[in-house]
Amino acid sequence: MADGATQPRKQTGARLDGDVLVIGAGTAGLPAAIFAARRGGRVIVADAADAPGGTLRRAAGHLSAGGTRLQQERGIDDSPEAHAADIARITGGTADPEMVALACELAPAIVAWLDGLGLDWDPACPAILHALETYAVPRTYWGRKRAVSIAEVLVPLFEAEVGAGRITFLPRTRLAALERQGRAVTGARLTGPEGEEIQVRAAQVVLTSGGYTASPEMFAEMTWGLPLYGGAEPTNTGAGLRAAMDIGAAIRPTAHFLPHVGGIEDPPGSRRVARADNPALMPARLPWEVYVDRTGARCLREDEPDRVTQQRAMTRVPEMTFWIVWDAAAARSAQSPLLPSWDGPRLEAAWNVHPSFSRADNLEALAEQAGIDAQGLRESIAAYNAALAEGRPDPLGREHRPLPLAEPPFFAVRNHGTTATASGGLKVDRDCRVLDTEGAPIPGLWAAGEILGRELLSGNAFVGGMSITPALAFGRRLGETGLVW
Repeated sequence: MADGATQPRKQTGARLDGDVLVIGAGTAGLPAAIFAARRGGRVIVADAADAPGGTLRRAAGHLSAGGTRLQQERGIDDSPEAHAADIARITGGTADPEMVALACELAPAIVAWLDGLGLDWDPACPAILHALETYAVPRTYWGRKRAVSIAEVLVPLFEAEVGAGRITFLPRTRLAALERQGRAVTGARLTGPEGEEIQVRAAQVVLTSGGYTASPEMFAEMTWGLPLYGGAEPTNTGAGLRAAMDIGAAIRPTAHFLPHVGGIEDPPGSRRVARADNPALMPARLPWEVYVDRTGARCLREDEPDRVTQQRAMTRVPEMTFWIVWDAAAARSAQSPLLPSWDGPRLEAAWNVHPSFSRADNLEALAEQAGIDAQGLRESIAAYNAALAEGRPDPLGREHRPLPLAEPPFFAVRNHGTTATASGGLKVDRDCRVLDTEGAPIPGLWAAGEILGRELLSGNAFVGGMSITPALAFGRRLGETGLVW
């Protein structure tokens, strides 16, 4: 990182003036600031982290676009219109059609831009990504280093503008409140690294501060009281969303929350779930185990082939918490490990010490250790074994039933429905102007990126590339044409 590129102006009670204030130097904020600065604007960027990049430091980094050079070179016939139609099919029309059409229209230029910057694409791209809802044709792209590949080409552009004096960057600086004259937003009050107040006056404020999946309180508020477990960027506290709501901005409420199924809280009590520590569930691995809730009842079809069906079922599990239960025969016979990153000494150290891991010589003791109702667990395992022995269909429709669960010791690992992405978010119009509760644009206030919520463009599904690509596209569009000073 260039010397001085991320140094704040250390002024207690400082007052700064600019044309554009961008809150958040992540996927949407970087292009918004870069292109606004290139147009001659005086740009101020504040970010709660100590360096630019946001979720690009840890995201999967999938992009999607129809009608790109990379597709044409492989003889793939595609277009933005086909891309939008495919999203409508995948989501059953639950995503916003106007914003989806705009995102798909802008997407090829984003891929071309990153391509021109020398992004190190994975040679498998473009591809059909089967980890999410699948497109009809290969139109998903990612770098060899996932989202870090994107950061590696964008952050130097941002730092060049900082070094040239066209962007003032304020790291470790949080949004406290938006300031207004009448209905118009005229700047913001920020809190600096040492707790000092910084007042910024700007003709326009762009909220690109991410979601709220590092705030259990706001997450519960936005998702009907559901508990939050995940691995979101720690700075995704919902500060931008809260500040906008405080001045009357409208929100798009959560309608189709979809958790990832399975994640182990570690360290205990943190509500943090590391993606690398997730159990290997369908479709990556056929199950030898059963899944039960706190009552001991089986709560999910373990070999459900449709990921979204299982994700929807996860929201109906009490507290989105379940236990994966198996026995010694399953542990010995399964062709691949359930917990790839917990093998060997780490797994042995976790049993009966880590509160999510339980091992016992009988189901009653296992239930007591794990916090599961013993009678319910005993009845569920007995019913599972009896149906298998008698050749009857599984009550949940499970087809892969290799062995009964009867050989001690028995094992249980507590898992949670997890998320790293906000579902609901701010309401905006086609120009990314933030709308108030009456549906009118709030003068001087724009937003892009995760603060708009996943459901805007992915509806009731996880649609590949429809988080990062639109964030880049809408941020760039704001910087290029949407901001006037």
